[in-house]
Amino acid sequence: MQPTNLTALDFEDIKSSIKSYLRTRTEFTDYDFEGSSLSYLIDVLAYNSYYSAFNANMALNEAFLPSSTVRDNVVAIAKLLNYVPKSVTASQACLKFELQTSNESGQYPSTVTLRKGAVATGGNYIWNILSDRTVEVNATTGIATFDNVLIKEGSIVTFSYIVSTFGKQEYKIPSPDVDISTLVVKVKANESSSSADLYNKVDTVTNLTPNSRAYFLSEGEDMRYEIKFGDDSVGRSLTDGEVIELEYLVTAGSEANGAATFSAIGRFVDSDGRSYAPTIVNTTVKEKGSLGAAAETIESIKYNAPRYYSAQYRAVTAQDYAIITKNVYSNADAVVAYGGDSLNPPIYGKVFIAIKTKTGTTLNDATKKEIQTNLRSYAMASIDPVIVDPDNLYIYLKAFILYDGGCGSNATEIKTDVQAGIKSWANQTQINNFNSVFRSQQLEKAISLSNKCVTDTSLQVSLLKYIYPNTGQTNTYCISTGSDLYDSAPSGSDSNCTKEPVLLSGTFRTADRPGIDQQFEDDGYGNLRTFYNTGTKKVYTNNVAGTVDYGTGQICFGPVNIVGAGSNLTDATNISLTDSVTGIGSVIDIDLLPVGLQIPVTFIPANNTTIPSTTPGTVINIVTPEVTTIAVGQGNPPPTIPLNSLTPNVFNQTPTLVEIDPIDTTGSVTTSSCF
Repeated sequence: MQPTNLTALDFEDIKSSIKSYLRTRTEFTDYDFEGSSLSYLIDVLAYNSYYSAFNANMALNEAFLPSSTVRDNVVAIAKLLNYVPKSVTASQACLKFELQTSNESGQYPSTVTLRKGAVATGGNYIWNILSDRTVEVNATTGIATFDNVLIKEGSIVTFSYIVSTFGKQEYKIPSPDVDISTLVVKVKANESSSSADLYNKVDTVTNLTPNSRAYFLSEGEDMRYEIKFGDDSVGRSLTDGEVIELEYLVTAGSEANGAATFSAIGRFVDSDGRSYAPTIVNTTVKEKGSLGAAAETIESIKYNAPRYYSAQYRAVTAQDYAIITKNVYSNADAVVAYGGDSLNPPIYGKVFIAIKTKTGTTLNDATKKEIQTNLRSYAMASIDPVIVDPDNLYIYLKAFILYDGGCGSNATEIKTDVQAGIKSWANQTQINNFNSVFRSQQLEKAISLSNKCVTDTSLQVSLLKYIYPNTGQTNTYCISTGSDLYDSAPSGSDSNCTKEPVLLSGTFRTADRPGIDQQFEDDGYGNLRTFYNTGTKKVYTNNVAGTVDYGTGQICFGPVNIVGAGSNLTDATNISLTDSVTGIGSVIDIDLLPVGLQIPVTFIPANNTTIPSTTPGTVINIVTPEVTTIAVGQGNPPPTIPLNSLTPNVFNQTPTLVEIDPIDTTGSVTTSSCF
């Protein structure tokens, strides 16, 4: 009789199966296996079967991308999908060098060149430029200015191979800490040759000829990248005796992020051949070290490889654009793409791509145009990709906490625990991302669990957005909240029926009243009006200053000619870093706000329990709440929670946001052309 249970994987089950089989033999029908030496042999057989089954199962799992766990196996499967995992990325910084040149023979040199290689030290690291940089010298002052110098952390390394076709030869980059974006591949005819051909990295064989100087890149074992060349059919193949020269940057990656103090160590040579000591160079830091990152993780490879393969190097669906954008722009932390047909009103023939950067900065026009140009080579038909800034929606909260005064925690301890609970909730939900939805019940639950003494939680929710007017121009500016606004009930007599405003803006000044701080508010009936405050009363200057659609949340300001911010506002470049309520200047994130004039607008939503994103490109940001703690039974009569109303003290601060750990907020509000 043959064994019948061939599917058992547990050791005890395998052992029992072996015994059951042996008992089918007449010699072991009544044999006591447990008390005999034969039991040890059965244990060995069971262990052997158990390990064989386990190894077979694990080996089979490693053959499939979703179940594989070993990096080399994941990379090998991703290679079949033509996906190259991202390497370590060098930290970058932006500097400005100013050098006073020598005046000999009555004139200054015409140019000064900053040589390739190490140019600065900062944060105990060496920073480099990857090619020579030459600038003209000011003929009057003799100052040579190297502006927007992009430097990268690491060490420039060169490595070479001599081609031999007599055996199998692999061309590997020896270091696992190489930033592949800095790799330069050149091929010389022989060792004594002084000239070399530059080879370009390609991803597909499209448009390659037998003479194309191209190479293919893939990750090999132990995170070491491997280079392959053509075969004289698809790309030029190499011949015996040729020399492959590899030049790349070995870097510490994210460890160098945050370096903010730099000293020049570069080689400065003028057009007359004179060298200058780096100690006389004036160094200005324009962007501190950022964008450094570790190599792509196994989880990221498993997520991105099939999606990148599905795009097939062409953008047809919105998901294709999102995947390809992250590939062509390394500073993208999150990307969302959506068709113009989904907008109201629809815009056909365009796909809109919102990019949330790793540095938290908004993209300048030059970077947007460069990304759009790169994406057009993937676009199908006449679809035009358009890069847009994320639409930031700020949720301003006031939390009223009832607690048991006899529980053992005081008001200060409860406030600390509540803030920690809010941060933990923000980390878990990753609320500040595309297509997120704010649900107040989840936050209230997190607050209630933050301290055992909390008995009840109530939240007041208002929303904050910004309009960015073009000064000196008469325009209409529209924003949308994504959901309906609160429609207050009328009050007063029938002849003088008024409504409570649910919208209030920060101060601004207009061309017709350049010396008066004005504000927008609604009249409760769908009209915007402007007013200024004399200290004792409101003086309305325009009763038809825009429209409000309470049902859709669409708000249009104007037409209005705004010439500047009010006296309690400022441009984003000079914005105050102190919270008006707490007086604390910590966790300020000015990177989320564009440079230039901005007018804040607060409004009350109709449904404060669920706040959706306005568009697919909206990022919901949670402003650090005002926390009011109230002991149960305190006061006579006991305190009551006030109704939600728009009573902000001042608008002259950037929102203090709840800090979310995985999001890198290094950098500044500047849109330097370095990045």
